[in-house]
Amino acid sequence: MELGLKNKTAFITGGSSGIGYAIAQTFVEEGAHVIIASRDYSKVEAAVKNLKRKNPTVKVTGKELDLTDEKKIKKVVSEIQKSATIDIVINNVGGPATGHTLDISLEGWDKGYHSLLRSVILLSQLLVPGMKKKKWGRILTITSTSAVEIIPKLPVSATFRAGLTAYAKSLAKEVGRAGVLVNNLLPGPTGTARLEELKKKSPAFFESMAQETAVGRVATPEEIAKVAVFLCSNANTYLTGTDVLVDGGYTKAL
Repeated sequence: MELGLKNKTAFITGGSSGIGYAIAQTFVEEGAHVIIASRDYSKVEAAVKNLKRKNPTVKVTGKELDLTDEKKIKKVVSEIQKSATIDIVINNVGGPATGHTLDISLEGWDKGYHSLLRSVILLSQLLVPGMKKKKWGRILTITSTSAVEIIPKLPVSATFRAGLTAYAKSLAKEVGRAGVLVNNLLPGPTGTARLEELKKKSPAFFESMAQETAVGRVATPEEIAKVAVFLCSNANTYLTGTDVLVDGGYTKAL
């Protein structure tokens, strides 16, 4: 399948490791230019170096970015736009505060709002006008199955990621005729470094998660990335305003 991503520019937050890095790597393999951003610039530099080594002809750059910092987001986007037009945005943020709903501090809720939801709204406001001018664009937010099925001790994730479902559908209705498609991707248990730590601490719980999937195992980041890149490609021409579950049948919600 021809994805039509050569010379497209993808901006990926949380792109230095895990699912974000796997998405960046898949874009690079398809010939897209990639800009990855993360709070830890040493990790960004290492990721950029690895990606360039594997695909030296594709342009890969990195930015230090804290998604709770509005001024920094605006500054980074402004710097990028001086030399490139962003065609694709992958919103990918690590997990927020965990715990029982009434025990999480207001600070934890505020941080979750800013990183999970407000950053997506801001990046959309900054980048969608350029996409509409070109009559082509893709916005994909990596959320969680908690958006559709409550997971114990993840109320912040559930609250704001459910909000992203409403936001994506609202935005998709407004920009679809300008050639901009907006979706959310909801991964199930995936073999990232975070899950590997859980596996070491609680092998039995890890195995129970794997067995709760229909296929009897957790996903690899590369499996999630394949779906993400399809959704952001020319091969996807009609799927928009949707939560796409990539969970191996883990979620019980209809």
